[in-house]
This record gives sequence, structure tokens and C-alpha cells, in this order.
Amino acid sequence: MISMDRNTSPQSPLSSKEILAVIEKVNIEEYPEKELDIFKERYAKRNGFKVSQIEVANGSDEWLQKIIMTLGKNGVMSFKPDFFMYQQYTNQVAYRFYSVPSRDDFSFDFDRAVEAIKDKKPSVFFVSNPQNPTGQLLPSHGIRQLSDAMKSVGGYLVIDEAYGEYALERELPKGDHIIIVRTMSKIYGLAGLRVGIAIAEGETFQRINRINHPYPVNSLSLALASEVLKDENRLEQWIAYQKDLQKELVDSFEAVRRHVRIKPSHTNFVFIYGEKARDLYDFLLKEGYRGRIYDDANLKEVARFSIIDKNQYPQLKTLIKEWGEKHDSL
Repeated sequence: MISMDRNTSPQSPLSSKEILAVIEKVNIEEYPEKELDIFKERYAKRNGFKVSQIEVANGSDEWLQKIIMTLGKNGVMSFKPDFFMYQQYTNQVAYRFYSVPSRDDFSFDFDRAVEAIKDKKPSVFFVSNPQNPTGQLLPSHGIRQLSDAMKSVGGYLVIDEAYGEYALERELPKGDHIIIVRTMSKIYGLAGLRVGIAIAEGETFQRINRINHPYPVNSLSLALASEVLKDENRLEQWIAYQKDLQKELVDSFEAVRRHVRIKPSHTNFVFIYGEKARDLYDFLLKEGYRGRIYDDANLKEVARFSIIDKNQYPQLKTLIKEWGEKHDSL
């Protein structure tokens, strides 16, 4: 079975030989001070942040959880659908959770979101951008609306950019009420290392770090992540490879746009919906390509498929074309 339901890279950015070479240099009997400093310096340099603005945790999920625990006392809000763990982590600490539903085409009404913010006055609003699960890049003006609204109620806007490296250049709002969460799991291909990054300023940075561990990520994970960031030219080639896989994925499903609706993707997955979406999912699953479907009422006619290795696309494209031609005759 070929997995298209995990939103991870089909390959590692490091060879086995390179991984072993990094491991041999790490002193596992020591605390990861050096490895932490090196990673933060390289990540900050590549992404245009100050080292003093960034901190790491055991995956971006841990940051989401810590942000809710430290800042979410007066309630947490997000769009629906959005990353389901926002609600799960809120439920864990028994805080109130609010959602702003999407339109039928899975676009979002930012004016409605602003009204909901002013009404409920949540402590935190989470928004994934590019959006999970739909893959779309939300407009900068909409993000600014959310930012202004959360600032007006004394809350925080958390922009979850797990797939940010797949997207076009975009404006990010600034201010002490803004927190950006990123990960090394997606385009960098390091999901197993569990390296999540939070970027914030001033008192907000201090608050979200109050319950962070002194050494939140182990030496090996940090050293391997730093190795991926070390060579800019090689890293750009790796990112180009990931984006090429994404393009192949989108092209594969474009062949059946006449039968299913497809959201523009700025991620490593494609989101399809409509009355035939589940049928396509079932057909591909039977043929050995497992996508993802959902139990949520508003996602009943939805399926999602993530990138696969390049040599697996020809068969996928053949199967999708076959399914489309079958439905042409119905």
C-alpha cells in the first residue's frame, strides 16, 4: 500500500552515510547546548529572524499545546475546518473552544471571524496558513483582519505555518500579539526528528517559554536538522525536489477536475471535494494508493492525498485517468 495520507516526504534529505557521520560527532553524554545554538543560528539566518525570537520544542504540536496551556485561559478559536489538534489540545485543559465555519466551498469569511472574535473575546485564535486541511493560501488582508481583531480584544493570533515553505511570499503581521509556529517535518523531510519552532517577541516570547524545558529537543535531532540547513545550495535543490513532487501531485488530479472540485494547493497535499470525491478515494485505495478521508459532518464529501515518490506518479496518473474516463460514460 502506498501511503498518501501522512503529508510527509517520501524520502529523507540525508543519506544513511550522512546520518551516521552526524551521529558520530554528537556527544550524547552532554546536554545539547551546542546543538541548540547551532540550529537556532542556522534557522534564524535562513528565515530572516533574530535568534532571540525563536525557540524549539518537540515538534510544532508541542508548541500548540504549550501556547494553549499558557495563553488560552479565556478560550481558543479557529476556523472550521482547520487543524483538528487545536480543539484536541484545548479539550485537554478544559478551556472553551469556538469555531468559525467555512463557506460551502471551503473558503473563509474573515468578516464573520472578526465578529466572532469581538463577541467571544478568545485568548487565542489559531489559523493554519497555508490552510490545513484544504491546502489553500489564505489572503494577507484576511490574516491582517484576524490580527487586528485579536489585538483589539487583548488576545493572540497564532499563525501555524507548517506548510509555509510551499507557499508564495506573503506578508506576516507583526506585534507582541503574534506567534508564528513552524516545523522541520514537512518540506524539510524530518518528521521523525520532532523539531518544532516558535517565533514571537517580547513578553509573549517569555510567556510561551515559561513551561518549556531547558533542553526541549535532543542532541541528535538538532544536529541532524542543522545538517540539513548547513548547505544552502543543496537545501534549495531539496526544496525544489519537494515542490516538483507537489506539482506532479496537482497535475495528476487536474485530469479529473470535471468530476471533482480541487482547492489550489500551497502544501504537499491536494484537497478534493464533491459528491464523487469519496468514490475516487475508494477506487485508489482498492488499487493500492491510500489517501485520507474524514468523519466530520462538513468533510463527508472530501478526500486528501499527499505527495509520493516520483517513480510512483505514472501509475497514479494512469489510475486517475482510468477513473475519470469511467465516470465520463456514466
